[in-house]
Amino acid sequence: MIVRVKFLGTLSALYQGHYTPIGVDIELPLGGTVADLVDATGIERKKVAIVTINGLLAKADDVVPENAAVKFMQPVTGG
Repeated sequence: MIVRVKFLGTLSALYQGHYTPIGVDIELPLGGTVADLVDATGIERKKVAIVTINGLLAKADDVVPENAAVKFMQPVTGG
């Protein structure tokens, strides 16, 4: 299946492929998890701190449904 992923913050600079403002389409097998999706982008897992699927927070072992809207966010620091 194809999943559209949007990279927030500076993550788009870490993606090695062609990234557009509407996101990037990533091939993921049915039953693929958030961790599988992060790996498929080629971005190190430690660089992706928050993932949402259809606007809800997701964990690494959550299955990504077909036609999901997925967003990746970098770690946020400061004080």
